[in-house]
Amino acid sequence: MGLSSRRYEALGPMDGAPELVLLHGWGLSSVVWLSCLPALRELAHVTTIDLPGFGGSAAQPMQGLDQLLDQLLAEMPERSVVLGFSLGGMLAVQLAARFPHRVQGLMTLASNARFIAGRVWPTAMAQATFDGFYQSAQQSFAATLKRFLALQAKGGHSDKILVKQLREQAAADPIEQQSALALLALLSSLDNGAALATLQMPSVHLLAAGDALVPAAAAESLSALGQSVTLVDEACHAVFLSQPEQCVEALVDLLAQLPVARRCQKAAVARSFSRAAATYDDVAELQRQVGEQLLSYLPAQADIAMDLGCGTGYFLSALATTTASQQLIALDLAEGMLSYARSNQVNLDCSWLGGDAEAIPLADASVSVVFSSLAIQWCEDLPALFAEVKRVLKPGGRFVFATLGPNTLVELRTAWRAVDDYVHVNRFEEREVLQVAMNGFEGQQLDEQNITLTYQRLTELTRELKSLGAHNVNAGRPNGLMGKAKLKLFREAYEGFRNQDGLLPATYQVWYGSVTKPVDAD
Repeated sequence: MGLSSRRYEALGPMDGAPELVLLHGWGLSSVVWLSCLPALRELAHVTTIDLPGFGGSAAQPMQGLDQLLDQLLAEMPERSVVLGFSLGGMLAVQLAARFPHRVQGLMTLASNARFIAGRVWPTAMAQATFDGFYQSAQQSFAATLKRFLALQAKGGHSDKILVKQLREQAAADPIEQQSALALLALLSSLDNGAALATLQMPSVHLLAAGDALVPAAAAESLSALGQSVTLVDEACHAVFLSQPEQCVEALVDLLAQLPVARRCQKAAVARSFSRAAATYDDVAELQRQVGEQLLSYLPAQADIAMDLGCGTGYFLSALATTTASQQLIALDLAEGMLSYARSNQVNLDCSWLGGDAEAIPLADASVSVVFSSLAIQWCEDLPALFAEVKRVLKPGGRFVFATLGPNTLVELRTAWRAVDDYVHVNRFEEREVLQVAMNGFEGQQLDEQNITLTYQRLTELTRELKSLGAHNVNAGRPNGLMGKAKLKLFREAYEGFRNQDGLLPATYQVWYGSVTKPVDAD
């Protein structure tokens, strides 16, 4: 007898979208994922599977872990990323360890290596506590389930709202008691310590700081097994409901490590800048300075002007005024930025476009000038970007841009190099790559400027980068907890750059460019 599963197609372009399998925890069926599905389907094709006796899966005799894993495997696409919550996370670890040819990546939410504490693994639930819970479930299942759902919401913000949500979901999909008890017994027997230590595929594990069922202290124990672990603040056991944004961000980072990662890296950039929209302008000193300088590269006349990567829309008015344009277009990949710009530029006559700079949703030869300040460094294929800009420019149209060079944040990069070999700072393309991308245009101009900002404390710089949405999307970046010893070493290394005025520098290598589409170009 098989399990019930349901597949949801990815939203938007299908090419390169990975397969994501979701495994729910004890006490709730796959209905628990419904509120997360829209965000997840922006990243992947999604398959949800109900465990025996939950949701659409019929009750059946439990013959052990091997049988259950075989049933789960039968419902999974050939190559999948498996995301499991609580018991589902523990089963996901077993699938990844036993069938690595089927599991591309692994993510667990509120899942420990062991649910029950023991001498080897003390950071888990006490045996006596679990025994009392199991006996209660045997004698009064409905009441015990109700209490268990309350425990899943305890420790996060908006506890009462989450409890109500969980109980409504449970009522919508009744659970068969004997199957649930069998899975509870299986949960108590699982030990994933050895399995976690042998995993080779990209993996990430999220634990909740306020979890009433899985102790937050398990984070360090899991890290000791070589696993990437993130402790989510202000979160309860149902971490994906109390802090959905952080969970999706972690999944985006995981998917970006897969062999086919382009779509996911773009999603990482877009989500990061969307989250930073409200704080961006407050800390964007460099961005204002660079953008104002770039305005001087614009032609004095352009009937249709586009801001490519418009962000909060800070330069849209100046762009319209400088070029005396009759039509203004604002394009950005981050929907949050575009929404913020639209709501804060209500007096501006502008067309707003959500889109990718490497696939601009405009007709050929439809724009007179393209202005792009500190946006194209987030593109993955500069030749493709310049070809796309050339396509939408009218003959004789101009592209002016400002971007960052590889020596950007050299102090930050050097300080991290004293700590480990991970990539902690975004890499930007060499000048030669940019010059090759400019081929096919006339009037090529590329100027360099080094800008150094200074700070009293290192935390001022790191907070500023976070407020700007400067998300590290490079391969080789670290995931999970950063130990106190490494952070101390990093701070000490950066202190070595403090200047004679007692300030910490952060240097940006900025390139300003201008190119023109040939008049006789197709």
